[in-house]
Amino acid sequence: MRSMLKRVLAVIGVAGVLALPATAAWAEDPVTLDPITKIVDSAGVLGGKKADVEQAIKKLGTDHAMTLHVVFVKKFENPTDRVAWAAEVAQKANVGANALVLSVATDTRQYQLSKPSNSKITNAQRDSITSKAIDPQLRENNYAQAAINAAAAIGDAAGGGSGTVPSGDSGTGVLIGAGIVAAGGVGTYLYLRNRRKKSQASSASYGPQGQQLDPLASLSVTELRHKSGSLLIEADDAIKSSEQELGFAQAQYGDSAVGNFTKALQEAKGHMTESFKLQQQLDDHIPDTEEQQRSWLGEIIRRSEAALASLQEQKADFDSLRELEKNAPQALAAVGAGAKEADAKIARAEQSLSGLRAKYADSALTQVADNITQAKERLAFVQNASATGQEKLAAGENSLAAVAVRAAEESLHQTNVLIDAITKVAGSLDEARNALENAVVDTSQDLAQAKAMIQSGEHPELAGPVAGVESALAQVKAEIQGGKIDPIATLDRVEAAHQALDQSLTGIRDQQEQARRAQASLQQTIMAAQSQISATSDYITARRGGVGTEARTRLAEAQRNLDYALSISRNDPVTALTYAQQAHSLAAQAAQLAQADVDQFGGYAQQGYGRGGMFGGGGGGGLGGAILGGILINSILNGGGGGWGGGHSDGGGDSGGFFGGGGDSGGGDWGGDSGGGGDF
Repeated sequence: MRSMLKRVLAVIGVAGVLALPATAAWAEDPVTLDPITKIVDSAGVLGGKKADVEQAIKKLGTDHAMTLHVVFVKKFENPTDRVAWAAEVAQKANVGANALVLSVATDTRQYQLSKPSNSKITNAQRDSITSKAIDPQLRENNYAQAAINAAAAIGDAAGGGSGTVPSGDSGTGVLIGAGIVAAGGVGTYLYLRNRRKKSQASSASYGPQGQQLDPLASLSVTELRHKSGSLLIEADDAIKSSEQELGFAQAQYGDSAVGNFTKALQEAKGHMTESFKLQQQLDDHIPDTEEQQRSWLGEIIRRSEAALASLQEQKADFDSLRELEKNAPQALAAVGAGAKEADAKIARAEQSLSGLRAKYADSALTQVADNITQAKERLAFVQNASATGQEKLAAGENSLAAVAVRAAEESLHQTNVLIDAITKVAGSLDEARNALENAVVDTSQDLAQAKAMIQSGEHPELAGPVAGVESALAQVKAEIQGGKIDPIATLDRVEAAHQALDQSLTGIRDQQEQARRAQASLQQTIMAAQSQISATSDYITARRGGVGTEARTRLAEAQRNLDYALSISRNDPVTALTYAQQAHSLAAQAAQLAQADVDQFGGYAQQGYGRGGMFGGGGGGGLGGAILGGILINSILNGGGGGWGGGHSDGGGDSGGFFGGGGDSGGGDWGGDSGGGGDF
């Protein structure tokens, strides 16, 4: 992926430079920035240290959601003024509010550190960066170190420092506390998981012998739980957002173009699987020692941070692939077409849900009961965000138009998730109804066998399980005769009673018969677990703004248990059945917990929203659904760089996956910036 983009850049940008006559190579017009490495070195001064510079730039982006572009040329030309030349480079690339550009002319020994007018880096901090980090190294011709120090000092400034190179050149800021932002200025508040900063390398981070201390060691178990819970949600949301964004890119560019992003997403998922496994150990009924808690919570924190870093490292490449600021008109047209299709699907889904209500008990439809209402909310927000995107395009605000496009795309995705969930539930209920009939037949056969054993005077211990099965079957028959049923819940009761009887028969049946019975039950249990996991996953995906860690943990553990059951199902059906049953139980728990979270969250999503803001106010336009769906938090706050009524001005956090975080998130005014450089 990286090599492909570099080849494209070579064709459209760098090739023009290479084609110049040799005499012109000493003076260069404003160059085209490299969105991948963030480095242009036509002066050839970095040599083997280019990788070190690239790593420092990547670290700045991961730790502080800031972007640094570095440019080394022989001489500034057309224009010759260093300030104007650097400003033209930045404007040509349409780099954003969280980006800086370091331009160095090696032969004329001039340099410029440029920033937009709306940068969070102040002029005083920029002056400190140039005088303390850049200028001393350039005077010694240490070009690579000047760029490395610039990245470290910018990180220090972004973390609240003065703009110096931190001790040990590890200069990454301390954790910024989460902020509370008023949505549109009325009474609904969003909890924003702001940018995480790695621990700052200072005297407090090292022991008396110079050994590095664990930054988590000073936190209490309660503080560790709070931190790990926030990071779990942040990373899980980032993965969900990235999956959706990756789907759009995959459809547009194909599998081969998104290979690196798919790999990063799988790496992040791997970390989260282990994190949720540890969280489940913390949540279970088995008491844990403080040492165990601290160890597990610390690993959850580190794995969640690693998952976020894995996605954030791909952000620049992903933005370069999609080029939403340039392709916003086409993307909006695609969203518009998708919205029309979704609108027609909603009407059909509404009829389908009415048919299900006439056929099945209300308890069978709990997870999709409000899906039509929620789908209409998301579709309203699609239209809201699309209209906003058109307005921003007309105003020439392409970066904000890209933000609106992403919001519209994510809301359209959730619209379809909500609609499709009704179809899935319909299929699951019909399957459960058919399976119920087969289960009753199978259970009746085993019941007859057990009763015959009791009547023959053998195995009186079967009396209890036999009575349980008889009671369950009688209740099922009464429910079926009474009208509408919940076939999934009813099937669960039959299976539970049957399993109790099976366990009692285990010592009587031979091993071959046990395996045959387990295999017969396994397929049904796996199907039930898959249906429950799918339904719960859809429920959480479309309402993740209101769902906490417990529900997410149970769902992740359900999937892990199911995966293991499937992996051993052929060779060990008895053990596989146990894991499949656990998967189904955990998924059902996740569903209950998620619904309770959403019910508690409800007031936030239903309240009105105030004046102004990028997507308007007054409570309309699907804003409530967008907040419940986590769309405003992930797509807008984390990718917007400002522009809507919430008071969030620092470019957002990094929980938006490939497109979250700061970086090049929006254009700014790069003209008239006379400071930040000089001769060396």
